[in-house]
Amino acid sequence: MQLYESEAIIYLSSGVDDPYNQAIVKNYSFIQKRFRKETGIPFIYLPKLLLDKGFQRMMSYNHPYISNYIHADLRKLTEEIKKHYNIITDSPAFVYISQKDDEGYCFELVPPIKKLSREDLSKQIDAILEKIEWIKNKNKILEDEDSGIRFSMGDDTLSDIFSEDGEEYGNDLADANFNSAAFKVPGDLMEKINELKEAGYLSRLIEFLEELQKTTRKLSRLRITQDYKIYLMDYEMKEVKMSPLPKALYLLFLKHPEGILFKELTDFRTELMDIYKYITLRERPDKARLSILKITDPFDNSVNEKCSLIRIAFLKVVSEEIAKNYYITGRRGEPKNITLDRELVINEHTSRLQGL
Repeated sequence: MQLYESEAIIYLSSGVDDPYNQAIVKNYSFIQKRFRKETGIPFIYLPKLLLDKGFQRMMSYNHPYISNYIHADLRKLTEEIKKHYNIITDSPAFVYISQKDDEGYCFELVPPIKKLSREDLSKQIDAILEKIEWIKNKNKILEDEDSGIRFSMGDDTLSDIFSEDGEEYGNDLADANFNSAAFKVPGDLMEKINELKEAGYLSRLIEFLEELQKTTRKLSRLRITQDYKIYLMDYEMKEVKMSPLPKALYLLFLKHPEGILFKELTDFRTELMDIYKYITLRERPDKARLSILKITDPFDNSVNEKCSLIRIAFLKVVSEEIAKNYYITGRRGEPKNITLDRELVINEHTSRLQGL
């Protein structure tokens, strides 16, 4: 299943007595291959979509706040789709959803006179394929007509657009490199993230699921256990795994909602060492001392490397849209902080790490 595709052909059932439901289930693979081969567009049968392992992984990563969607009321979900795309029919139908214009093109199916055969179904699909081809050709012509429009960006380059002011930060090289070094993502992780992206028809369907469950995007509580494990409590207790040094830095920033300037990290060196000792249960973490000196050195890039590892740890379990509320962010020359509301932090070590 290709979750990132922008278009889809969805079967909308007419209800419990729908004569096509059994035929769709029986011939699902055949229908899927026909639409894929002829149009390159995936075929979606809602009961199978909600149980699809790939879809479930995508939901867990991008929408962990939506629970029990597997048992969604398909009748109500169908009605939401019809309402959005202005589809008025009580008959079973295939609906071609085009992301280009956010349109839904409805193709009602002819009720069978007798038991529905694959041949009967195939003939109706043939007719639908011809209509979809016509729609796609029409849209292509409209795109070609618009292709002469160009938007000029003048003499600006991307680096000009996204650059900060020209002020030098000679005493704070770590801060100057933050927006590049602290946001690096390994290629293998980025590939997995891209595999879990949803677009077009899936985005719309998920909006409908949210509407049915009266769910809005909410942030999970962050739990820090007795053994310093980090969990997103309301997202199926997803664990955010970090090695001791990045975790110590993370807990330090979590303790200081006002943020910390990188050039002032030296003032937090003892505090960071204490947190590290609590995590590792080492009274004299000599081997880590040099690493902590580097992390708190504003001339060293080590703090950015650890910030990157913190961000990666969250991106492994939730999407960027959610993760950005939990990892360390900040503008150049300003304090770096974690924007998460501290009311959402449940820490079992408040007596040890006061203020967290």
